[in-house]
Amino acid sequence: MKKLFTIILSILIYLPLESKELENCKWRNISGTPCLTIFSAPNTSEITESSLGKTVITKKMMIDSGYQDVRSVLEYVAGIDVYSDGPTGQKTSIFMRGTNSNHTLVLLNGTPINDQGSPKAMFDFGYDFLQGLQQIEIYKGASGAIFGPAAIGGAINFVTAIDYENSASINASDRRNNSISGNYTYITDNGWHHNIKGGSSQAEEISAGNSKPDLDGTKNLSLNYNTQKFLSDNLKFKGTGYVRKTETGYDKSSDEYASGTNIMYALQSSLENKTEKKLDTFTSHVHVYDRVYDEAEKNKYYSQTYSLKAERKINFSDNLSYGFGSDYKYDKGDFQVYGTYGNSAKGHSDNLGIFSNAGYKIDETTTLSLHTRGDSHKYSGENITYRLNATKLIDKLTLSLSESTGVRHPDLYVLHGGNPGSSFYNGAFKAMLTTKPETSLTRELAAEYNLSDSISFGTTAYRGSVSDVLNRSNSSGGYNETLDIEQEGLESSFTFKNDNQRVSLTNTLSKSSEGNGRPQLRRPEKQYGVNYNAKLNSSYTGLFGMNVNYRHVGKAEDWVGSVRKKSR
Repeated sequence: MKKLFTIILSILIYLPLESKELENCKWRNISGTPCLTIFSAPNTSEITESSLGKTVITKKMMIDSGYQDVRSVLEYVAGIDVYSDGPTGQKTSIFMRGTNSNHTLVLLNGTPINDQGSPKAMFDFGYDFLQGLQQIEIYKGASGAIFGPAAIGGAINFVTAIDYENSASINASDRRNNSISGNYTYITDNGWHHNIKGGSSQAEEISAGNSKPDLDGTKNLSLNYNTQKFLSDNLKFKGTGYVRKTETGYDKSSDEYASGTNIMYALQSSLENKTEKKLDTFTSHVHVYDRVYDEAEKNKYYSQTYSLKAERKINFSDNLSYGFGSDYKYDKGDFQVYGTYGNSAKGHSDNLGIFSNAGYKIDETTTLSLHTRGDSHKYSGENITYRLNATKLIDKLTLSLSESTGVRHPDLYVLHGGNPGSSFYNGAFKAMLTTKPETSLTRELAAEYNLSDSISFGTTAYRGSVSDVLNRSNSSGGYNETLDIEQEGLESSFTFKNDNQRVSLTNTLSKSSEGNGRPQLRRPEKQYGVNYNAKLNSSYTGLFGMNVNYRHVGKAEDWVGSVRKKSR
């Protein structure tokens, strides 16, 4: 019998180390108040970064939302369609501006972390929770020149910077649904900054399959360690460790008690050398995915990625900035999937990238920026991506016009995959074994009008295309054809804010179709949303917060049984 009322226990303790606002931070600040760090995107400089038009979800916004997982937060971002196979912890796909689920590149502090052990090298958003994250950044549209291959429809960056506000939080409605999180930072006498944040969440409310009697829950553990130290007046060391483990129950036709374990861990270290007009950064990164799904048989996925990146950013003058650098990425994967639809792959690939950017202020109201990148892939050869932008300020109106491209190299399954153990395909299913990359183009016109410090209106019109998309032409043919897809849309928002409250209204009109005009599945054409956040002070209850999110998603084509229909 479903409970009509639940008792919610919520304890929130703050033990703050007073910290400065982001924009007032000095790069080196040992003796004074600790500084919160702000992330700088790869292949940018001071002028070019301001042209990116990113959407930022801060730590405060995550806390105010009341959500525990990444999926729930992203559901309310205009231009992003989120689809899950069930409740919290189930497989979740992101479709950014109508592109496919494997067209969004996911990064950790600017370094790609898409799972090369999955058949499409996509990122599953159902397994990540918010406890270890400090900030989430969304970059819409082709972003290959900024972040590298796979940012063909956009990019999402997870930031794990040091949080200087010590805190602990416990939330529970019953023994099946609860969470705990915390953050602690300690500064040693010799200048080391140590920070650890993380938590655990459990949710077990409904079955992934409506006809199943069992409850399919999820348990997540997320931990993040950050450290930094100034080795000299100009040289800083930074280190990050991130790990999360998610265990999820789900339903299969053959096993209603199927379960999965998804483990991901990453290690990053960097050196930053800063002078008055120059910043040099060298970053090393490694991450591993280790996934096991226990169905009728155990299916295992394992992948490793190693990355190195060196970059220089230069402020030549108040009107000119530029940057350049290079990165190298090595991917290795091995997955074995058995049963009726089994498939497998084992192999590796690598990529060398060289990038540059330049920004120029013609005057106080007009800015031009250019990003370029060249990639040399083991199988796909050489490819070039770019981004052009012009920004114009007219009193309170900001206009931005941009054109950008992206590239996605074939993933390990496409290069090495097959299905020797499949009873359904009987050995006939093969990957396309192509080396041809997918490419994308996005054109965008954005306008933002600030009526006052409290009221603003923004709108973005875009049109994009993705060419040579790998596709399954029939149920047993494998990835044996390519097609082109096209996207267009209009995203609008209205925002009112003051010291105590913020309300945001959003509306999205979009269309995504194949080259022959056939609509893409799971791409709704109409959406609108409302977000209200307030800090209120009542004589009866004292100070309390309120957060309300609502999003309406229109009809979209999807499979209903074996038939394509429009459904909600």
